[in-house]
Amino acid sequence: MRGALLLCGWALQPSLILALAPAFASTFASGLALAALPHEEPAPSPQDRNAPGDAAADLERLIVAPPAEGIPSEALAALLLGERHGAIARWLDSLDAALDGARDLPERRRALEHLRASTRETPARITAMLEAADLPEGARAHALTVGLIVLGHWQRPASFRHLQDLLASAPDLAAGHAAAPAAALQTLITEFTSLRLYSPADLAHLFGGAPAPLALAIVDGVSGGAGAAFTAEALGRLLGVRPAADPAVLNRLHLALLRDAREDLSPLADDVAPFLEDPRPFARHEAAACLGRVGERSHVELLIGRLTDGDAAVRGAARDALCQLTGMALPADARRWRTWFDGQLEWWSSDGADRLTELARVARPQQLVILRDACTKRLFHEEVAIALVPLLEGGDVEEQRLALSALGTLRSPTAVALVEAFVEHPEPTLRAAAEAAMRSYRQGRACVESRGDASL
Repeated sequence: MRGALLLCGWALQPSLILALAPAFASTFASGLALAALPHEEPAPSPQDRNAPGDAAADLERLIVAPPAEGIPSEALAALLLGERHGAIARWLDSLDAALDGARDLPERRRALEHLRASTRETPARITAMLEAADLPEGARAHALTVGLIVLGHWQRPASFRHLQDLLASAPDLAAGHAAAPAAALQTLITEFTSLRLYSPADLAHLFGGAPAPLALAIVDGVSGGAGAAFTAEALGRLLGVRPAADPAVLNRLHLALLRDAREDLSPLADDVAPFLEDPRPFARHEAAACLGRVGERSHVELLIGRLTDGDAAVRGAARDALCQLTGMALPADARRWRTWFDGQLEWWSSDGADRLTELARVARPQQLVILRDACTKRLFHEEVAIALVPLLEGGDVEEQRLALSALGTLRSPTAVALVEAFVEHPEPTLRAAAEAAMRSYRQGRACVESRGDASL
């Protein structure tokens, strides 16, 4: 028997709703209303999954002729539990549309607002039922899904506690019945992440307390958020919360980093780096891929260590990350990378830093000597690019041209903004030098991404 059958008299006589509310509340709390859940039916086929259930007419009447004082949330919960998931989402949209259409009808709008208030309370009612009742697995999954659909429809920060309670009410959710609640939860988390209704800390807390079959839905929901930077930050907070899910979190973080390279997300690198030592190859692979996007000089040596990894995919990911961080396109040979790395460190510690400080003071022939040497030191590309700024700002056209040419050879991400400032310069010589530097940067990036074996 469905929830609509329990309430059939109310559908015919809305005035009886309030009178019967106490009796229904008792029934609901004691578990005698479990027949409202369609757990004895086989799973709906794709053709009828969103077909109207027995409660459709009852729900529709509530919008067409809403009771002036509303409907008890327990009664509304039973009606919603008797309906298909797709139909519930459509009914919620219809309620929104009815409210918008009743702006000039004060009495109808008040009645619809009472109905909306009852709707917002239904997740809490479903939570109470799930905590109190011993339900079949299918019924439990269905009730949880209904609660998530309704909760996801009301976009407000206060819903975090209700969502947390709802998920906690089904800790033993069986994996075989998790598909529908997982889909509803993923949709909710994606929407709320896009709107930033939950903080990264909130999402991590929610992730840690969710039933195991729903954990990945939270990861996928976060990764689907509209803001790549916020999404990446939130995913970073999920690392280590559920160790078994860390490879999946790293994968989604990698995808988020690919979406937007404009934000400075380098603080994530130190959270990712330890996973280079993870016993799971996929975790090591994704950690290396993430560091290729957010890593810094301090992570280069760690990535060189992964070039001797026992897994070929990890070695490839480490090599790609090194190319992205350094602008070098060496093969996945740990010895060659180590030789290059040690040479860069030796240059900096011996006289590299001192020579860069001399650039603005020495004569042009000596400047050329310093620049030719410095622009092969891509491990210190930021320091070299910064040292060239005084030449760019000095006003001497020949020094500016030399600096732009050097930045093109350096192919540093830090240098791009400096070069772009000269692309439309009124001086033809500087404009041509800037355009050549930008071509060099693009060619270098393409060479790195194609995994060329020759040194840049």
